[in-house]
Amino acid sequence: MSFNNDKMLNMLLSFIGTLLVLMPAAHAWNYKHVGSVPVEKAAFSSLHRVGSTDKFDLSVSTFKSAVKYDVVYVFRDVGGQLLSGGSWNPGNNLQKEVLVDGLLWPNEVEPVPANAFEGDEKEYWWVANGFLVPGKEQGSIGLIEAYEAGQDGRCPYHNLTDNGQGEKWWYHRVYFVDADGDNKLDMLTARADTSGRGVLAEMVYFKQPSSKPLTSTPWDVTVLFDGPDALFRYEKMSVNSATRHAIFSCQYFAEKLVVSWSDSNPPDFKNMNHRVIEDIVDNRYFDAEIVDLNGDGREDLLVSINSMTNGQLVAFEMPDNWATGTWTRHLIAEGFKPHGPIVTEGMGSPGTTFTFKPDASTFTNKPQIMLTGDDDSNIYVFESMDDSDPANWEYSKTAIFTTATGKGTVGAPSVGDVTGDGLVEVFVPEYSGDLLHVLKYES
Repeated sequence: MSFNNDKMLNMLLSFIGTLLVLMPAAHAWNYKHVGSVPVEKAAFSSLHRVGSTDKFDLSVSTFKSAVKYDVVYVFRDVGGQLLSGGSWNPGNNLQKEVLVDGLLWPNEVEPVPANAFEGDEKEYWWVANGFLVPGKEQGSIGLIEAYEAGQDGRCPYHNLTDNGQGEKWWYHRVYFVDADGDNKLDMLTARADTSGRGVLAEMVYFKQPSSKPLTSTPWDVTVLFDGPDALFRYEKMSVNSATRHAIFSCQYFAEKLVVSWSDSNPPDFKNMNHRVIEDIVDNRYFDAEIVDLNGDGREDLLVSINSMTNGQLVAFEMPDNWATGTWTRHLIAEGFKPHGPIVTEGMGSPGTTFTFKPDASTFTNKPQIMLTGDDDSNIYVFESMDDSDPANWEYSKTAIFTTATGKGTVGAPSVGDVTGDGLVEVFVPEYSGDLLHVLKYES
């Protein structure tokens, strides 16, 4: 695909700013700030359950444009640290370790499915690397042996995709799925190359080798279709009593929201059906989640749309017939924009979004929604105004976190009950402030 030069430049600048980061009866405002710890350029955070225990590790990726290599940190047993000595300790007592360094712009970090590699019972985390910042364009996907610290405390790292030929593809999200029917889990991902005069964007999969997957590298790549560039969702769903493999792609550069699907088993990723759900000029579709938002027992599509003047949070009800039916759109919130003067085209809001339930003891039909404001310096929680009515799409909006200056960028938060009391903790990376904040939900 190609774009005119002026439009491409504006979109690239906007994408830089955006990704520099990247309860019924409960009340969204009951989140207490309990502490913060220094983490330089904290961007993406993620909670990882430790094996089959009730413990969680917290990973935080960091990246800087002026330094060649970047770091992923880990807070081991973060809940245990918060409860050390048998009592609650402020978040500023948390201790971090360097999990892996020497990376080029690490983005999301998530666990690899157990036993993804036959006969290998180690626990791995994947990390997607690279971005359009000069010097960081040569991205890759790698695996971290999360619990195998070496002599220097770092964990072993395996680069699975970089062929050493200087290709400038960068990556943000990965799903492990058998893409070719050989009973081995491959890596399904979207990627972009913005190093030339236009934007190249592709959905691809990297085939797991027949043996020695961590050393038989790089994995072979197969291009599936054009368009997806960074954040997407893959979901195995039941649609009309049949199994459907679906990819929802937020095509930021193409300004399209697209669903692609296969009803065959195993899925035929090379010959998928495609439907443009929405394509509005200047709507920079950013992140999505597939979830039953309104409590009617049917999956919906939650989407954040980034903008420098009027960012939005929207939901789509899925029709029975994806190809010809109406994807009913509901506007949850709009008017998001960067705080303070707009100094570059690249500033935008909002960023990543996902749903959660803050209190395990309280039944709800509808989950709450968390949204990072990105360059508007806030983290928001949205709560349904009517938990019992599936036709009511009204939400309250509460900023549960704002940077001290009211300016700057916040990264991707993570949420989970890491202390085992039934109430969630929220971990907020403040990218511009070089801090990781800890919030506690209070019922």
